[in-house]
Amino acid sequence: MTSQIPVEPVPAVLRVRELMTAGLLSHAISVLCDLGVPDVLETTRSHVELAKEVNADPEGLLPFLRAACAAGVLAEPSRRNFELTELGQVLRADDPHSIKAMCSLTCRDEFSRTWSDSLHTARTGGPSFAVSHGSSFFEYMASHQEFATLFDKAMQSSAAVDNLLAGFDFSEVGHVVDVGGGRGTMLAAVLKRYPTLRGTLVDLPHVVGNARKTFDAAGVADRVTLQPGSFFDPIPGDADVYLLSRVIGNWNDEDSLRILRTVRTAMRPDSQLVVVGQMPSENDRTHYPQQLDLYMFALLGARLRSYEEYQDLFAQVDLEVTGWSNFPDSESVLRARLS
Repeated sequence: MTSQIPVEPVPAVLRVRELMTAGLLSHAISVLCDLGVPDVLETTRSHVELAKEVNADPEGLLPFLRAACAAGVLAEPSRRNFELTELGQVLRADDPHSIKAMCSLTCRDEFSRTWSDSLHTARTGGPSFAVSHGSSFFEYMASHQEFATLFDKAMQSSAAVDNLLAGFDFSEVGHVVDVGGGRGTMLAAVLKRYPTLRGTLVDLPHVVGNARKTFDAAGVADRVTLQPGSFFDPIPGDADVYLLSRVIGNWNDEDSLRILRTVRTAMRPDSQLVVVGQMPSENDRTHYPQQLDLYMFALLGARLRSYEEYQDLFAQVDLEVTGWSNFPDSESVLRARLS
């Protein structure tokens, strides 16, 4: 006869210990992405085979593989043999929803040093990135090209293109200005969907300088104007739509209002403003919005805003929010006009 051992609740100390070491799982995933393990794990393979393939030490690689199993992105169907789970497919560079670059970015030393000084943020309300690096996040990127390139790549790979296309209809729009649009991933996708639409990309000179190939690859370069500049300075007028994707969420209220005033000045009475960004709501199913809120505040002194908070912010610059398309746990699309 087999005796049944009662299943007892996990003690609080074990739960908290698990929480406090959860960051090690993200670092393990980041290491595997940097090595290229998900890209070569097309079939079940041993840790020895994987180590040889990605130029790693077999025994050194093994604990990283098992940590990834604990995170659910790998599985170990037999001893020391591993395979990608359905969850882990997005770690491959060739997956259409790949977040490989984002995984590599978030565990960089720049971020680890930020978290080591994060007590500064809790005590003062100021970003801890500047404490660790002696400059703001964007100033640091301007002088560290390799980091800036990885950041841009991560932002491109995770751009909420599908959310924008589902949340706003550009069919009656003639000209859209993408303000702070990076290397043009979002704008290129919109122009490709709407073949009569013209676009203008506004961003800093070193960013815009790398955007042409994005539009060439999408076959829309003949309908794009590249405009070097800052969203704190005057931007092109006479557009039907002004797009701010992942812009307002990167700045505190004071700077966000400066950006909005700049855009409002350029808008015609019938222009629309479209904002794409993470907007926490009661529909969220994960803790990601709260985690991202902490991430943004420690790095930039910025925080995520709810739909109601956007309404209050916009009202301060005589902009009226006219509605939004909410995408739980992801980036929502908010629409506004001159009030």
